[in-house]
Amino acid sequence: MSSVIGLAIPARVVGDHFVAALVHALAGPLIESGSSLLTSVVDDDVAEERVYRHWAQIGGVSGVALLGVQQDDPRIALLRALDLPFAGVVAAENFGDYPAVVVDASASVDALRAFFTRHEYDRVVYFSDADAALTSNARAAAIGDHFHIARFESGAGDVVDAALATIADGPATLLFDSDVDAAAAMQACVDRGLRIPEDVSIVSWTESVLCQSTTPSITAVNRRGREIGAMLGTSVLEAVAGDRDMRHFAPSPFVVVRESA
Repeated sequence: MSSVIGLAIPARVVGDHFVAALVHALAGPLIESGSSLLTSVVDDDVAEERVYRHWAQIGGVSGVALLGVQQDDPRIALLRALDLPFAGVVAAENFGDYPAVVVDASASVDALRAFFTRHEYDRVVYFSDADAALTSNARAAAIGDHFHIARFESGAGDVVDAALATIADGPATLLFDSDVDAAAAMQACVDRGLRIPEDVSIVSWTESVLCQSTTPSITAVNRRGREIGAMLGTSVLEAVAGDRDMRHFAPSPFVVVRESA
């Protein structure tokens, strides 16, 4: 039976290549089942709630896919009250009694630690976007004492300045949430005559075509966005069919080694 699945996408993550890969893959199982994906970009939590209430009021939306489900997430109670089946992507420490794709945030840290240890990187600095609290704070918590953490305000200029200030104190491996930030920082280093990876190593927490196509190419973490998206599509279809307890566990991330580290 065909269904329309709704997905509200926070405006702050529209340019995130991991989210883009996830959303693209989410559509796959829906298309295979004869269903379709209805997306809406929302500016904040209030706008997201408004979208769900609108979908419930007009009808036609059979279920909802949720991104970034948090502990005690108010969207869970709202969708249940609206009688809209749903499934979400949730961190392992947060998931509850609802259909979900469970992601272990610490697995990415473990993959990076193994990579840095194997290649004897001593000083690793993680650049965390202060305005991307949902993603960055979760990673910072998972990182613990394993890497140094540097906070910066959103904007390519800010992260580049923070990166250059870091390497002024000595050689370092720079780890960025965003592939765009990693590429910008790497270009700034190259422009100043620094050698990649001899003088400074660059790693992105987001695998993308950009990481593959820069010169030098950028080492990145493949967080399995395509697989998670496909699993989310399957999960929400299962929820629509009446299975409200099914959980899927995301596959382990891995480091894609390239020229920058």
